[in-house]
Amino acid sequence: MNKVITVLYEISNLGLGANLGSRGFDPKTRTGIFRAIENILEEIQNSSSVESWFTSCVNLNEAILTKHYLNQEKIKWSSRNIDLLYNFLLFKNAYINIINSIHNNKSRTLLNRGKRKIQSKFLDCLTYLTIPKKIGKDFDIYHSFFFPLPNFSKYKITVKQRIITIYDLIPVLMPQFFTEGMQDFFLKELIPSIEIYKDWVICISHSTKKDFCKLTGMPEERVFVTHLGASNNFYKESNTDKIQANLDKYKIPQGRYILGLSTLEPRKNTAHLIRCFFKILLENRYDDVYLVLAGSKGWLYEEIFQTADTHSNLKDKVIFTGFIDDKDLSSIYSGAIFFVYPSLYEGFGLPPLEAMQCGLPVITSNNSSLPEVVGNAGIMVDATDESQLCQAMTKLLNNPNLCQQLSKQALQHSQNFSWEKCAAETIAIYQHILEK
Repeated sequence: MNKVITVLYEISNLGLGANLGSRGFDPKTRTGIFRAIENILEEIQNSSSVESWFTSCVNLNEAILTKHYLNQEKIKWSSRNIDLLYNFLLFKNAYINIINSIHNNKSRTLLNRGKRKIQSKFLDCLTYLTIPKKIGKDFDIYHSFFFPLPNFSKYKITVKQRIITIYDLIPVLMPQFFTEGMQDFFLKELIPSIEIYKDWVICISHSTKKDFCKLTGMPEERVFVTHLGASNNFYKESNTDKIQANLDKYKIPQGRYILGLSTLEPRKNTAHLIRCFFKILLENRYDDVYLVLAGSKGWLYEEIFQTADTHSNLKDKVIFTGFIDDKDLSSIYSGAIFFVYPSLYEGFGLPPLEAMQCGLPVITSNNSSLPEVVGNAGIMVDATDESQLCQAMTKLLNNPNLCQQLSKQALQHSQNFSWEKCAAETIAIYQHILEK
């Protein structure tokens, strides 16, 4: 019988998905990395091979939010929470009130923005002034799901191996799509925290592994790949009444629609998709076809809406739904003709996988990790080539038989990915590195 592996997980990202106070948690923050971490940990908890412990060692704000997440949402995990950095019980209520104020005050006035900035800086100062809490426990592995690997020399704690998950290096490779602060975080904090001949790394795609090894010089044998999965909550919905109810809920008109789903920001290349959609409408008679764009506003989203307004007689053909609840997504995916994801770069690309799991034909870019996700089950195009994307969309609009064929291929291909498989591969990595 294999020895049980004790793992201390850094899960501050789950805390960042929290919103303290009467409104509970904000589902709009529960995308991407949050979704990946939660699903992987859910599966690992089902394994008898791992004893999981949880912590947050970024700053006071994240520590409180993470503790709140564990207490409110993951009752079975809460007893395994470790306040690794500090014992803040004395002023806990005061800190929570400050964080409540920051998260609940959404006003964009200059005064309120200044107030939030001061409050955040105050919490940062408290973080540096607190005394680390001494933990008298040893762990086989410390696994950070995002934040830099810490220096354990100041704690009464022993960790045999350190490992970190890297999702992508887009802030470094394509800094124009991120704030300067995010690039600094990667280059000055995250990457320097990794000892390339001592620590271990999990990447979510071979593309990300290639980027990471090239940037850092880390030996390839110390970098593993575990592909993500799509939740079992994504499936091909056959209940037409349920589909129609959700189309009505998000004000999607009667007719056929092409679906795009992503945060509305430049890297997702949504403005390019809109331009191509308008072009095929102007060149063909698709009077009943709409482009439905689902997702919350990101940063620098203005060009997307400006592009949608370029043709006054066609702008009603582009439907912005805003954020869509997870429970409604299967219906929205299943009701579409096909899914388009012309992203300029992805560490993995969950939406195309979710779409395929719902039996939807997909068109994606042929860059970064997307060929790993889509394989031969979809149509791949150059992300910047207008003619290629227009041709691919026109082909699917004119060929129902091709759509049906790609739908079957998508369903079959999506079975190669699952959170169960991702968790099992992660545990196998733990076992491997402990033997070294």
